[in-house]
Amino acid sequence: TLVPVGFEVHTTAYGRPAVELLGVQVERAKDGDRLAAVTVLVPSNYAAVSTRRALAARPGGMANVSFLTLHRLAERLGAASLAGAGRRPLSTPVLARAVGAVLADEPGVFAPVADHAATELALVAATRELAGLTEPALDAVAACSPRAADVVRIARRVRHQLAPSWHDEHDLLGAATEVLAEGAAAVGPVVVHLLQDLSPAGAGFLRALAEQGRVVVNVGLTGDAGADRRVVEAHGRLGIAVEAAGTERPCAGAVVSVSDPDEEVRAAVRLMTGWMGDGVALGRAALLYGTADPYARLLHEQLTAAGLPHNGAPVRDIGDMLLGRTLQRLLALPDRGFRRSDVLAVVAGAPVLDGKGRAPSRAWERISRAAGVVGGDDWGHRLPVFAEEQRRRAAQAERDEGDALAEHLRRDAERAEQLGAFVRELEGELDALGQAGSWAALVEATHGLVRRYLGDERHRRRWPAEEREAAERVEQALDRLGGLDAVAGPPPTVEVFRRTLEGELEVALRRIGRFGEGILVGHVSMAVGLELDRVVVLGLAEGAFPARRHEDSLLPDRERQAAGGQLRLRTEQVHDDHRQLLAAVAAAGEATLCFPRGDLRRQGDRSASRWLLDDAARLAGRPSLFTRDLAALDAGWFRHVPSYASGLARCPFPATAQDLRLATMLRQPDAVVAADPALRLGMELARARRSDDFTRFDGNLAGLPLPDFTASGVVSATRLQAWAACPQAYLQEHLLGVEVAEDPERSFEMNPLDRGSLVHEVLERFVAGAMADGRHPPWDDDDTRRLLDVAGDVCHEYEQRGATGRAMFWRRDRARIVADLERFAALDRGRPVRTEHDFYGVAYPLPGGSSVFFRGAVDRIDQAPDGSVTVVDYKTGSTRDYKGLSPDDPHQGGSHLQLAVYAAAAAQLLGADEVTAGYWFLTTKGGFEWIGYRVTPEVRAEVGSALATIVDGIRTGVFPARPPAEPAYLWVDCWYCAPDGLSTAEARRAWERKRHDPALAGYVDLCEPEALA
Repeated sequence: TLVPVGFEVHTTAYGRPAVELLGVQVERAKDGDRLAAVTVLVPSNYAAVSTRRALAARPGGMANVSFLTLHRLAERLGAASLAGAGRRPLSTPVLARAVGAVLADEPGVFAPVADHAATELALVAATRELAGLTEPALDAVAACSPRAADVVRIARRVRHQLAPSWHDEHDLLGAATEVLAEGAAAVGPVVVHLLQDLSPAGAGFLRALAEQGRVVVNVGLTGDAGADRRVVEAHGRLGIAVEAAGTERPCAGAVVSVSDPDEEVRAAVRLMTGWMGDGVALGRAALLYGTADPYARLLHEQLTAAGLPHNGAPVRDIGDMLLGRTLQRLLALPDRGFRRSDVLAVVAGAPVLDGKGRAPSRAWERISRAAGVVGGDDWGHRLPVFAEEQRRRAAQAERDEGDALAEHLRRDAERAEQLGAFVRELEGELDALGQAGSWAALVEATHGLVRRYLGDERHRRRWPAEEREAAERVEQALDRLGGLDAVAGPPPTVEVFRRTLEGELEVALRRIGRFGEGILVGHVSMAVGLELDRVVVLGLAEGAFPARRHEDSLLPDRERQAAGGQLRLRTEQVHDDHRQLLAAVAAAGEATLCFPRGDLRRQGDRSASRWLLDDAARLAGRPSLFTRDLAALDAGWFRHVPSYASGLARCPFPATAQDLRLATMLRQPDAVVAADPALRLGMELARARRSDDFTRFDGNLAGLPLPDFTASGVVSATRLQAWAACPQAYLQEHLLGVEVAEDPERSFEMNPLDRGSLVHEVLERFVAGAMADGRHPPWDDDDTRRLLDVAGDVCHEYEQRGATGRAMFWRRDRARIVADLERFAALDRGRPVRTEHDFYGVAYPLPGGSSVFFRGAVDRIDQAPDGSVTVVDYKTGSTRDYKGLSPDDPHQGGSHLQLAVYAAAAAQLLGADEVTAGYWFLTTKGGFEWIGYRVTPEVRAEVGSALATIVDGIRTGVFPARPPAEPAYLWVDCWYCAPDGLSTAEARRAWERKRHDPALAGYVDLCEPEALA
């Protein structure tokens, strides 16, 4: 090792050897004076605390030793001179504004993408990297390509513009070097301990320290040449030629293979609980990872659930907390067109105020969806239309179904108007932001926005302490943006303001806990310079750790090489990761490496990290190992966890209460089930589905209170048809009140129900108008024009309502609807006497003397000159489900009851003995076909028998068998197909047992042909 004058160099392994070496050096530097000052420069604050405590624990302790990072010492020496010159620390927003101003003035090759946020972010990162380069190195990089030349030009110009008023870490190091050169400050004995990287400015600062007195340098080595390369190069800038040979590469003592990251974290926490039993102090243990996602969150959750104290890296940024998250979403609304999902995310994600209290987020979500709001102008157009429609329905419901439904509809109308007013006000507030014109004005307006929608300090008292702390830091970040008016550049837009604020909020919360109080949790880089008893490193899978590295789009590695080692190569970052891993292994008395074989968040298997396989091969005494070899290993140092259940069954001491419950259940299932009511019910459900008995979980609802339409109430034919078509759907929709949530954002085409309603409304208005004017079919050209005018009005109303889908598809659908209406006008020959005839309480007799009372609306009733009556029910779909409808099969298993019921209403209205009823398919797809029959006494009796069967099935919970050729239904008609935990074959066997049970004669599963295939 070549050592320049002023430096005393030592090489050491990481962990305890490094601490022992440092202890000897500090004692020697004190030269018998235990209170003499000594400065130790360490790689991180964690290393500072750990090393200070390790030295203090030595016999005799240690006093007056300062543990600082290189930049912290430079700040102590040089910050005052920079402040005296009027230069402030350079923040990311200031740098971003300067880069944006240079881009706007002279973009160069970036002109086509100068306005893109990604361009600015990339150039900000490049400017920070280039700030530490010497001028010759910058010239060399600029000479590589026109793009590199422009990147260097922008970086130089930004630095030149900011230099009079701002300083970065390299300026700080330069100022500290000048202070030392002028003799204005003295540091005393210095030990540079485990330096990891060094810029030219940092090298100059250390040389200046060496000129004051001898500087001891401890070079940490791992024994791997590739991993140590960056450290060797860093010391080379000091003129120190380090010989890396001679250090033994550390090796982990155990390897764990698990199914996925979630199980990996559980296994690691169980290891920690086991070590606690062995007497290992939690403050001397660490859980580390190579990538934060998903380990940071999972570790925090599992350690909290286990009640284990921990400290280290925070899980979230302040921008992820309540205030930061809400503020970012608010400011993004104009750029995103006030999309429904974005507005509702703001309202649902925080206690947002609407002027009368907290905004009713759930009601607003339901109403905006029902109103067909997608975004933009929909808020102002569709919500008023929806409110008007709800009030119309309320008036009708008050007449037909009572006050409760009417009150509900009126409340929805009021909430729709309330939501519309909220969005209008929000649009106005955000539009006013765009008129602010300066950073200070934007900051003030944003503070007002926060007070308006999230309240003041009085409202925040109810927030959790962590949220209040994060909110304070968000407001501090906002206030810092007010100073950006000092940076030259164009007035900020709301988009630029939001983007800059987002950068400020990408700051982590304060670290969790205090170092030494509980388990250390964080990235493997935190372990450099530490001395611990136990370390577990998670996520050692290829592609995760080491992670895949991509070229820098602005400065690829071939151009970075021109800087002569002053720029880090992307391809060499993998060596930094390896060095940090080896340092973490060396830091521990015992290290365990974990490998997830898969990931529930991604598809496919994963290969073990090359670094884990290296250690596994050394432990196995073999030259090499592959991922496929791990499962076959039988050694005490290797643990293979096949699954979550297996890991739970084998763990000697469960880490969490949930682990304890499940582990106990594996060993004593009956005792656990008996003690837990919720679990007991779940087991009852699972066992009942597997049994041969006909239980309530299979559809046996006998004895439960179910509707009896022969005793009370008025029902529609459509509702009873729904039971016959699918009892499960009837149960969910009409008894349990479950609705299918249709997102308007996903509605590309007009749905069939809305298309049918539109056609019905057009024909109702047209026919009603013609009847009022004394006109009737056949329709002439004037009538056809009137029909198309009505169609135009109704189509416009549906467009305003948001029920027509995307414009591209609506143009096609509207043309088809108009063409079909013209065909209707040419074919219609009836004599309408009623259109949309509402009826209520029409009795339909059943066998045995009871009746069912119906309500509904007949699309049209025609009466010929001879007095014969015809009921017409318009249809706009296919005829496929209606083929075979005839007097011999007038209801098709109860699925088509409308014709007979509507015929009864028409007969009561007009006093007719017999009525002809039919479906008229008014589309080209339906061929304008008529399907119907004459409702004779025999037909009425047949339909009455079917009605009796249906209402009895609803009352008892079971639908009796149909004719032998067709299956009957159970209440829960789909549950045999995929009961939880059953394979398809097991599901089929369970269904077959129930099907052939004599007690269940006539009952089979609705889904039997397809679902069990």
